Amino acid sequence: GPDEFFYGAIAVSILIFLTYCYLWFKPWFEYRWLVESINDKKLKFIARESETNAIDKFELARMYIQLKDYPAALAEFEESEDNFWDVRPALDPEDTMGALASRAQLHNSKGFALMQLEPPRTAQARREFVRAVTYWPEYPEALLNIGRELIKRKRWDVAVRTLNTALKWQPGSYYLQEAVSEARKGLEESLEIWEDDDDNYEL
Repeated sequence: GPDEFFYGAIAVSILIFLTYCYLWFKPWFEYRWLVESINDKKLKFIARESETNAIDKFELARMYIQLKDYPAALAEFEESEDNFWDVRPALDPEDTMGALASRAQLHNSKGFALMQLEPPRTAQARREFVRAVTYWPEYPEALLNIGRELIKRKRWDVAVRTLNTALKWQPGSYYLQEAVSEARKGLEESLEIWEDDDDNYEL
């Protein structure tokens, strides 16, 4: 009856209001949580420095990236890189791949932060991405970043090879699939231009 409709409308209205409040305040709560996490991590360096290592610096740098404070992130990445020798004791002695992957992630994240600066430090970022795959040759995220840089420089054939390698390890990645499609399209168009130039030359 009318009462059921009335109470139902009130319930829906309350639900919509609570959803709106959640969406409105969610970014603020996430920001506060991130700032608190950064402060807790920094406090650890002050109060329990002997228990920290380069991985802690790396994690702090990643938090700064989330905060979009890229200069602070780069400063932490530099310190992490300088002290990366102290990471190995914290890992399993037989976990060689874990140490290499950690170092690769450091360089890839550092390259990302360099690309976010104004103006972007593209050449330095490119070197960091290359260093990342030096430590972990099949690292999909680093290969994707290298591939995107190759696309910008219109080096289509190398971009396709690089991105295809990454796609073997993450075949379901939307970003990799999109980048591969862009690189293949650019390669096909460049080959068509070359063929047209050859035809003109023969004429």
